[in-house]
Amino acid sequence: MNDAQLHDALARASSHVDAPQLAARALAGRSRRLRRRRAVVAAMVVLAVAVPSVLLDRDDRSADTVGTPQPTPTSTSTLEYVGDHRTQSVWDPFDLPTAPRRDSVLSTTLAAPETAPSIADNPLPDIVVAWSEARRDLRLLGSNGQWRSVPGTGSAIVGSLSDVVRPAISPTGDRVAMSTDAGILVVHASGEEQIIPWPPELEGPFDTRPALLWRPGDEGFVVMHWKQPWVVGFDGIGEPAPFGNKHSVGTLMVDPDDGTVREKRWKTNDLVEWDGDTATNRVIVLGYGERLVTRFGLVAYTGSPAQMGDVSRSGPVVLDAATGEIVGYAPVRDPSSVYSDNGFMTVQGFLDPDTVLLLVGPMNFRTMELGQEEWHLVAWHFRDGDFELITTGDTGMRSIEVAPALL
Repeated sequence: MNDAQLHDALARASSHVDAPQLAARALAGRSRRLRRRRAVVAAMVVLAVAVPSVLLDRDDRSADTVGTPQPTPTSTSTLEYVGDHRTQSVWDPFDLPTAPRRDSVLSTTLAAPETAPSIADNPLPDIVVAWSEARRDLRLLGSNGQWRSVPGTGSAIVGSLSDVVRPAISPTGDRVAMSTDAGILVVHASGEEQIIPWPPELEGPFDTRPALLWRPGDEGFVVMHWKQPWVVGFDGIGEPAPFGNKHSVGTLMVDPDDGTVREKRWKTNDLVEWDGDTATNRVIVLGYGERLVTRFGLVAYTGSPAQMGDVSRSGPVVLDAATGEIVGYAPVRDPSSVYSDNGFMTVQGFLDPDTVLLLVGPMNFRTMELGQEEWHLVAWHFRDGDFELITTGDTGMRSIEVAPALL
């Protein structure tokens, strides 16, 4: 079993054992060891930046054929980054309940009702939050504060390792999409539904149904199949994507405004920008990270930009997509990889060019059990380090999908 397979197996185990925190800790420990090895490799890459081009991952079949110039790594890709002025003070996620409140269409507490009227009979003006939960129909919250359900989605996936739909809200909040056994289910705020059939290669059965990334307008989706991402249109016609490769989940991003695809490749320590099937820009970005998003020419993720620094710290990071320069980093003490590998801090998107939306569940594996934590939607002003609290809920908030543009 290789590293990626072990990582995936431990991640799945965390939701299937009686003491899931044990699997989480095993995953965290494994990931820390992997990061230390990556740090050593990263340092070797830094020493080799005089080489005029960046060697590409052999698994990236399309990138091998693209002859674009290799930009010179910026100063933020050097070992001197740790302690840089863009690194903010270490903060504690447990302090978030005392942060100032940010005005929002959401109330100060967020909780989905057990049942809600069907959206087919009771339309919404838009979709701000999608709330998924095992064995329950998907629930949707509009900017008018009303909840609706999507009947049948509680059983839309059967026999996989995770029989829960993973919703993806469109950039404008007019639709929500999710992978199901029957195909890609698209639900409009107006109540209309559409099933996009899977291309034959994606019909399955699979261990899990792939996550979806919206492309702007009616261009369709990037389907995060574990072997190779696909691009699928609303007509059901699809083809393997020119970007990404095996285990690309979490490394691909789509700009919600212009559809630019960006890819972070940890093996080769580069960030690649794609225009169609052509790689138009590459910059070296060292460190590590999870769950990336992009907008306004920026990239945000949870992790650390440090190469040889203290791997017991992680936090939200923002970088300039064109240069790789770190714009902001707000580290937390994270010896058990709670907020990085174990997913208790996730970047949901950009609220504006200066603000990132975070979903944070303060957790201490030594003193708490899974499910005891509260979750918070938080606005992080990454240029000055301030936080604002938007809403708070129980452990059910962990899997929500949010439309940042509508908050």
